[in-house]
Amino acid sequence: MTGANILFVDDEKNILGSLSRVFRKEGYGILLAESGECGLDLLRHNSVAVVVSDQRMPGMGGVEFLKKVREASPDTVRMMLTGQADSSEIAGAINEGGAYRYITKPWDDEELKQIIKAAVERYNLLAENRRLQEATMKQNAELFELNQTLEARVEEKTRKIRDNFFSFVGLCGDMIELHDQLSGGHCKRVAVLSRGLGQRLGLKGFELESLWAAALLHEIGLIGVPREVLEKPEGDLLDSERALIMNNPALSQEIISRIDILRQSGLVVKSHMECFDGSGYPDRLKAGEINYGSRILSVCREYDRLRHARRPYSKVEALAVIERGRGRKFDPDITEAFLKFASEIKDGYEDQMIGHARNAMLPVNMKIEVQDIAPGMVLAKPLASGRGRLLVGQGTILTGALIEKVLNFHKIDPITDLVEVVAQPVAN
Repeated sequence: MTGANILFVDDEKNILGSLSRVFRKEGYGILLAESGECGLDLLRHNSVAVVVSDQRMPGMGGVEFLKKVREASPDTVRMMLTGQADSSEIAGAINEGGAYRYITKPWDDEELKQIIKAAVERYNLLAENRRLQEATMKQNAELFELNQTLEARVEEKTRKIRDNFFSFVGLCGDMIELHDQLSGGHCKRVAVLSRGLGQRLGLKGFELESLWAAALLHEIGLIGVPREVLEKPEGDLLDSERALIMNNPALSQEIISRIDILRQSGLVVKSHMECFDGSGYPDRLKAGEINYGSRILSVCREYDRLRHARRPYSKVEALAVIERGRGRKFDPDITEAFLKFASEIKDGYEDQMIGHARNAMLPVNMKIEVQDIAPGMVLAKPLASGRGRLLVGQGTILTGALIEKVLNFHKIDPITDLVEVVAQPVAN
């Protein structure tokens, strides 16, 4: 994290001096500009992770400046510094300048440090996504070169791409969980439910994989939003806080769609907060206008949110809420399928289910040596190294590429415990 450049832009020298003193010992590169024009010039000559701009400046205002920063350096995290919380200007900063957050003057030094730290982490995540996209593009180019070779080699390359797809998505899910354990657990459970319901509804192949990836990553855009904002009742949210949360579907789509193979997942994520009657967001789509995978994700997300609320709903209560949303919030046919699907999931197995067909028997767990793990197995518990480092999260489907990485790490930091996986279904 240290070494990242932070650009502060304010027409008041004393403000810039105060900001510089706050971050003098934090390990960042500090860039200061007294106008939007000077800020853009520094941006052209430096790699900048975070920009913090004053709201009102002579000449180029803060909203216009952030808009130009967004055009020049889309990955740079943009923030607004304001002495007067004008909701219309804040909304402009979010909608036009793509502002990640706004900060009020006077600020709290420690809180500001934490905000900047979260913003740098987000920038690093985007940089990692870009690196993975380049790796995927390189793999696609290699696949094209192999197109005229033997069929067996083509099939092998296809398998590797598929493995890398699962590895990438699983890695992102683990990063979300490391950043926020509550959001990470929620996303993994929703991915399990969405995959199972998708199978019940006839999805398979890439369509099912895209739904699973979308469910696992549907809250990636909320990384960096303070937990206290996410836990506020909807009626208590400030306009600016509501705008941040409602921007999640579009921002999540933007992040994951940088990977070509996840573009379909991005479409699913963007519409997962739409309602069947047209009252949702961001585009107020209704009925058949809403992506089919989004309609599946919507009901699974709501069910898990209810079951793991601060005052958790019982299974009966949660299903009753889903039933009341039929035709209003949720697709009636998908609601019907989900109610039947959920009724077959016994308490205590929801975190482990990968797909549960009608009348299928429940899975059980088994413990095996790390050398015995195989592609297709599902982790029933997180897999950690001997020193306690988390390697793979609970619920992850093991692939050949992922197993190879685990075994390589095992040589360096031996895994001492048995690996617990979900076994094939057996009769009770």
